[in-house]
Amino acid sequence: MHQDPLFPEWSPDAGEDPDRLAELRAFDELGVVARRYRSSAAFGRLLDFVIRMRGLSPYNAALLHLQKPGATQVRTAAEWRALGRRVRAGAQPALLLHPGGPLRFVFDIADTEGPPVAAPERGAVSPAERLRATVEQARRLGVDVVGPLLGPEPRGRLRRGEGDAAFTLSLEEGPPETQYAALIYELARFLLGHLGPCDACGAEARPPADDISGRFEAGAAAAIVCGRAGVPTEAGAFVRGYLQNFAEAPEMSLDRVLAVAGRIERLGRASRG
Repeated sequence: MHQDPLFPEWSPDAGEDPDRLAELRAFDELGVVARRYRSSAAFGRLLDFVIRMRGLSPYNAALLHLQKPGATQVRTAAEWRALGRRVRAGAQPALLLHPGGPLRFVFDIADTEGPPVAAPERGAVSPAERLRATVEQARRLGVDVVGPLLGPEPRGRLRRGEGDAAFTLSLEEGPPETQYAALIYELARFLLGHLGPCDACGAEARPPADDISGRFEAGAAAAIVCGRAGVPTEAGAFVRGYLQNFAEAPEMSLDRVLAVAGRIERLGRASRG
């Protein structure tokens, strides 16, 4: 599994988003351990875990899986104390990224004792709202989202734009879930660099090794974003089908899949206030 250094000559900018800074510090070295996810079975377990741990960023979910693959609910010791539970003596913490941190030590609920606690609730966001927010932010990146298609182009085709738009994405008319899934897959291709560079939005040219690798890499990022949003996606189904039929994942960059999935999630939150 090919792994690029994420930002080999990166230096922090004072105006950079703190979540982004934390990710860049931590995952330059992800390629050292990514080979453990080379097998389809191992990659599938990681994918399931990252999707399930919706309260963490994709990066932090992957970090947690490296250390505690059986974790179900993690908090800091102080957060557990506030809920009336205490960390057992000798429990080993997991290290996660923390904006402005650089690290946060968390414990799984299995490492604590005390009264039962409910899993944290996450506010429900409709696919229509996610679609609206992500489209708005995509346009700020230079991706003009239009539709429905007037010609025979396949659904969700992303192409070089005209005028001020770097790219144009045409979505077929349909339910918000279908449009959202198509949008996320095409944004993944765009931000992974499969379609060439976009200086305005920081996407560099990274052509995939072949068509299957490109579909899998973008599909994995889309599967994470859509899975955590509770939206079915054809791209995710392709990834699952590949993992079931082949012993190893195709050539891809795991660190970039996680980076792009996290970035797309942040796009969907940016407009909701």
